[in-house]
Amino acid sequence: MAGLVALGLTRLLHGVLVSRATDHETYGLVGSLIAVTTIASLLLPAGLASAAAKFIPYQHGRGNDPAARGVYRLVLRVGWVGAIGLGVAAGWGAQVAFDLRMLDAIQVTALCTAFSMYSVLKSVLYGFDLVSGYTKLELACSALSLSATALVVALGWSVYLLPLAAGYALFTFGAWWRLRPVMHGAMSAPGSAQRREIAAFIALACVGTLCSQGFLQGTQLLANRFAAPREVAYFAAAVTLIAPVYFVPRALGIVLFPAMARAHGAGDVSGVRRRADLSTRALLAVLAPLVAAALPLAPEVLTVFGGSGYAGGAPVLRLMLVATYLAVVSVPAVNALSSGAHVRVPVASAVLGTLTGFAVVALLGGATGVGLGYLCGTAVTAGGPFVIAWRHHGMSWSGPVLRGAGVVGGALLASWWLPREPAIDAALAGVVLAAGALVLRGDLITLRRGRGERPDDSATGQPAVAGSSPTGRAGGV
Repeated sequence: MAGLVALGLTRLLHGVLVSRATDHETYGLVGSLIAVTTIASLLLPAGLASAAAKFIPYQHGRGNDPAARGVYRLVLRVGWVGAIGLGVAAGWGAQVAFDLRMLDAIQVTALCTAFSMYSVLKSVLYGFDLVSGYTKLELACSALSLSATALVVALGWSVYLLPLAAGYALFTFGAWWRLRPVMHGAMSAPGSAQRREIAAFIALACVGTLCSQGFLQGTQLLANRFAAPREVAYFAAAVTLIAPVYFVPRALGIVLFPAMARAHGAGDVSGVRRRADLSTRALLAVLAPLVAAALPLAPEVLTVFGGSGYAGGAPVLRLMLVATYLAVVSVPAVNALSSGAHVRVPVASAVLGTLTGFAVVALLGGATGVGLGYLCGTAVTAGGPFVIAWRHHGMSWSGPVLRGAGVVGGALLASWWLPREPAIDAALAGVVLAAGALVLRGDLITLRRGRGERPDDSATGQPAVAGSSPTGRAGGV
């Protein structure tokens, strides 16, 4: 949790520093270039990260440590080739699309390459259960990125992407160094059948991740096409601001996905079901009041973030907050399916959701249309795996789903209809938070009792872990 909070705050504070040091158009461009590098990293590194998070602990669950080392070596070699190739392609593509200077294109290349390897090695660390090592590296690299960003802004330089690239590069080197002892011992390279299985999983993971998380980052690029130039900055701000919503589910999910893979490797299907049930109930109950309270405060949050000129992006931020809630609560279900033999379900849902979102954007246009398209697409992407896992494992989720949806939906409608005044927004946020906590009080009490009843995973020696993560990053597809 500490490491991921540092990661999220780094991106948030980087956005605050850059947005306040530049105008709307410049910050919109910076956000678009970050989106380009993130989307490029989803083409292969995201699939490799998911493969590492699945197959390394899966082999541990089977008691085959040499095979786990073989998976790591395969993932590392392919990861470097993909990261460098995608970095060069991203830099060239961004230069052509945005008419960049050579220095800016080099920044994009450096950021894409470093972020790609960061994504892969982060999952490898958790695949080998090196949680402490990950946390220390994340904290150190976040400190470097923020310090470098402050220096760039203070000196008036325009290399706004290099601080992030430097942090991810330091993480990559540190993770490689930390993993060196892991390779001491016998190693078994994956056979042809397992390589085909890993390759198929990587391909499916890349498609699913690109359609799901890529759609989030792609909202900034869609805004360049369908919204006014000034409104592009709204999406850059919204994507940065919703990152904290992912802190808890990402922290838990980085552990949840390997834990589920270990359980699958040990044949413990009941352990997978238990983790999916507890983590889904926790996310529905805990996040609903928090997201609902944030909806009325969208104008004030945007004003604090970038100044009064950003307050007009409140409708966009509200739509993307609701979409984020839907995406986050479905991730335990996605992990339960993709850590086993049902990876095609979340992938197919992600493809259909992306197509749905694009259709809505093309039909409506404008900033609100892009935000509404993302909401509709996310509902389809998240809904498919959620319903399938619900039925496949026989979950009792009706009550928590209805209560969580009622709290978030009611807050969204009230935020849209009431007049926009800071005092009214603050009062409404307080009322919504209190009402949400009251409505979901029973679910929270049930969760506290359920946590005390979780048995250890006797097959692996690992404690049962409940949690979730954003689709496709370091746990799931």
